[in-house]
Amino acid sequence: MRKIVAILICFTAFFECNAQVLDTLVDVGGFKLHFNIIKGNGIPILFESGNGDDGTVWKNILKPLSESTGATLITYDRAGLGLSGIDTTKVNLLNEVKSLEIGLRKLGYNKNIFVVSHSFGSYYSTLFAERNNKRVKGVVFIDVLTSCFFSKKRAKDTKDSVNTEDWKMLKKEAIGLYYVLQNLESIYESAKNNKLPSKIPATIIGAENPPQIVKENEKAEWIDCLKKYGELKNHNYVFAKNCGHKVWNDNPELVLSEIAKLYKKVNKK
Repeated sequence: MRKIVAILICFTAFFECNAQVLDTLVDVGGFKLHFNIIKGNGIPILFESGNGDDGTVWKNILKPLSESTGATLITYDRAGLGLSGIDTTKVNLLNEVKSLEIGLRKLGYNKNIFVVSHSFGSYYSTLFAERNNKRVKGVVFIDVLTSCFFSKKRAKDTKDSVNTEDWKMLKKEAIGLYYVLQNLESIYESAKNNKLPSKIPATIIGAENPPQIVKENEKAEWIDCLKKYGELKNHNYVFAKNCGHKVWNDNPELVLSEIAKLYKKVNKK
């Protein structure tokens, strides 16, 4: 056992020493976004986290994905989350996507890109793909929020479910999430008609167990909406049995396999 542990430690140290990692803050106009980049080759892979999560949520799958694809991996913290700053006067879906575009451009990633997105992150990555449809070569959606499921009423109900004490806590500890929830209805209105361009191939991974915010009587609808999304032209649906909302925590092999499969397919073109 000691020998195996020693080998694992040495392997991890080798990876960390040999992989070029950039941890940086980028001025995107009025505030700075935090990026963490593992440098590689080919089309870079950009990760878009779910609501309230920063880029560290992906940490468990970055090393094996770097090894299997050799790609540059880009994670970042959305405004007001993790180590990123925020301009509270300009918090909306479009401005957040524009800030991401500025950050990527300043870092030199203004050409082809591949996107992996989770949960509420689909709203950001779909708009990003619409605005950069010639650059985005493929998308993997992991148990994402769909326009089929989300509605103005559900946006309002979600906002109304946050109690006074939680609002105070969010404003102090996760100001980015605070402003997203405050503006959830307007975000819904601005995003409800956004669609991933049909020419962009997409894999949709749907979990058997949706997020906790989805009520018991809504779970079947959440799953069905993801399945329908996966049946659209140029889409592929994968059901993650016995998995929770963050599928990569329960079945990392499945997520890594699906990302690598689509990535290798589009990277050859």
